[in-house]
Amino acid sequence: MDIRQLRYFSMVAKHLNFTAAAKEAHLDQSAISKQIADLETRIGLKLFVRNTRSVQLTAAGRELLKYATEIVAKSEEAISRAHLAASGGIGILRIGFTGSMEQEKDKLPSFIKQFHSKHSGIKLSLLRYNMTPLSQALERGDVDIAFTFSYGLHETSGINWRICPFYPQSRPMCFVLPVEHPLAVKDKISLQEVAHEPFVIISRDEAPNFDHMERLCTAHGFSPNIVCETPVLETLLLLVETGIGITILAQHTEAFAGPNVRFVEIANYDYRVERVIAWKEANPNPLVAIFLDAIKAH
Repeated sequence: MDIRQLRYFSMVAKHLNFTAAAKEAHLDQSAISKQIADLETRIGLKLFVRNTRSVQLTAAGRELLKYATEIVAKSEEAISRAHLAASGGIGILRIGFTGSMEQEKDKLPSFIKQFHSKHSGIKLSLLRYNMTPLSQALERGDVDIAFTFSYGLHETSGINWRICPFYPQSRPMCFVLPVEHPLAVKDKISLQEVAHEPFVIISRDEAPNFDHMERLCTAHGFSPNIVCETPVLETLLLLVETGIGITILAQHTEAFAGPNVRFVEIANYDYRVERVIAWKEANPNPLVAIFLDAIKAH
């Protein structure tokens, strides 16, 4: 038994006339009669009582009709929704973002709200990550779109990215110090001036700036004296504020800092961090292209 036979069965049951059913199905009467005969043979039941003047459903036919109509309707709906999903009309789009983007209350959230109102058939799943786990989730395919930062993306194969139009301004790398630190009064600080300072850092597993900071210090002739690690940005800033150590962060994280922490640009260092939207090149989800087009048109 297949969906096509159930569809023809439902047509004959509706009309109680093989000629009318054949006309609706755009078939010869003999073809639809054969389909019904094959269905009866396959299930081992007579579904119609036929004579020269009428066609009537048997008890088995009446019982089958209760389910056949629904099965045919559901199959047609399933096929329709499959086509809709393939064209990006419905489905799930998983969006990952870093916590610092939550600070931009008027930009990303407002766009997502507008997108959802225009594409109500698309379910949006919003997932918060630290930077390195977000990159890993993107590579694994756990998220479709990532709002993140440009750390390390130049070296990551299979990941496409572009500057996020909501945050077009790149930010410099800065030393982060407590306000009472002697160097906090300066406009810029050189690497040599902090060579003997204790450093606190975001754990390597949580953010790529660990490797960035290590390479930066090594290039200027010293290895950073790391006295504490934490996976949480807010905790890192608290460690700085209490004088446990200094750190290096992009200037955008200043939005998380309290008044007792100072961000000072690194002298003679033009590396800048950009906020980007990234996606996996091989992602088969058609909603990715729809979302990217919506951002481009925003």
